[in-house]
Amino acid sequence: MSSWFPAASLGLFSLCAALVMGTGPRQADTAAAIFPPWWSTPQVLAAADRAGLVTGVGAQPFIVVARTRPGGSDALASALRAQGAWLVVDPGLAGPCAPLAS
Repeated sequence: MSSWFPAASLGLFSLCAALVMGTGPRQADTAAAIFPPWWSTPQVLAAADRAGLVTGVGAQPFIVVARTRPGGSDALASALRAQGAWLVVDPGLAGPCAPLAS
């Protein structure tokens, strides 16, 4: 391996970590969650529903937008991760993953 590989790997890891941390939900009560792509749509919706109130499905069936249930906890992002979400982001930053306009 080349001598630059460890430095490049560390730089790439740092960039990815910064992107993930910077894309978190801005409001604690609304989030877009990305679940494993091989999960079925019912499995994704059931997991998201256990975490909060599902308000939309993204352009791909494994992406869901959810809100905190009325009177529920503000720990929506943690609840989505506990249900299997790989990544929890601000719905406005989901870009092409955001729910399709009706």
